[in-house]
Amino acid sequence: MDIHRPRLHGLLALVCFAAAAALTQTALAQGQDSTAGERNLRIMAELLPGTYDNANQNYFDGRRKLAADDRHPRMSTTITRVEAPAFGRHVFLWVNRTQGAEGVTTSHRLATLEAGPASDEVTMRQYLRMQGEITAAELATLRPQDLRRTEGCDYFFKRRADQFRGVQGTKSCRFEWDGQQVYTDNTIEISRSALFFHDHKYVTKTGKRITGVASGEPFWLERARFFHCYIDVPGVGGGVDIPFERFDHILLHDKGGMHWVKSSAHPERGLAAREIGIYLRSVTWHVLNEANDYFNRNSLVLSVMERLPDGSTKEHGYAFTDPDAERIAVNMKWMLGNCAITPRDQARPEM
Repeated sequence: MDIHRPRLHGLLALVCFAAAAALTQTALAQGQDSTAGERNLRIMAELLPGTYDNANQNYFDGRRKLAADDRHPRMSTTITRVEAPAFGRHVFLWVNRTQGAEGVTTSHRLATLEAGPASDEVTMRQYLRMQGEITAAELATLRPQDLRRTEGCDYFFKRRADQFRGVQGTKSCRFEWDGQQVYTDNTIEISRSALFFHDHKYVTKTGKRITGVASGEPFWLERARFFHCYIDVPGVGGGVDIPFERFDHILLHDKGGMHWVKSSAHPERGLAAREIGIYLRSVTWHVLNEANDYFNRNSLVLSVMERLPDGSTKEHGYAFTDPDAERIAVNMKWMLGNCAITPRDQARPEM
């Protein structure tokens, strides 16, 4: 009789139990819940990139005859996800362009995202280049200490309905600006359709706000779509076989994209040289302007412009359609403009 057999059976049972327990723990680990912040981080990383422009806000501020200090200057923002290893996994090149009285001012920064600190939050940190651009060539070796980051200026995002809203700590973002000690209490809101943000600075001693519009309203930058366009001069149509000049490979976004071309003179055909522009804007109405108290529907609009010899600009006409349309064109006969989201060389045959 083998007196060691019961002990062996017991040992085997213990090993099997331990193995089963390990498998069970592994199975449970595969299905363990993450935090809401980690899920929100993944969503924000997909949602943030894009081109945004406040062409509609800028236009309607003027049309509403707001006071000058209440009007938002024209601004566009481009956010691109990039690889910059020293900054972490979720890194974005953020470029702002603002049209002022003295021309366009451009600022470059890197924005990073990470989950936390609260279980449902996402933190955004911004690293600014105070002068010049952040180029693609330097991203691989760029370090956080090469850019400016001010402690206390991070944004903490939480999901609110179909958007994310980020706030700074109350009076925690402090620095020197234009020779004065200032603080900010700014916000950023991001959704599928738009980017809203405050950029307000307050004098630390007095609390007086010294940047932003007088009303305190945020910038409202709408997300843009890009269209591939061309211009023909003259606007051939109806199968008429006549010579024309084509200006191709024009890329416009639908939140105020503009492009100018100069056509050639052809005296033998009675054609003078002209400077022609097309302007594409998906109009989001800020006011009512409809008879019988009807509601204005938003529209995608393609306008035809011309710079005249005296330096003035004339709008010749426009076409409009549903704001979600993927193609729009206008034929004035003396010119034709055609825009589509799908490039012509990628269009597929159809019945």
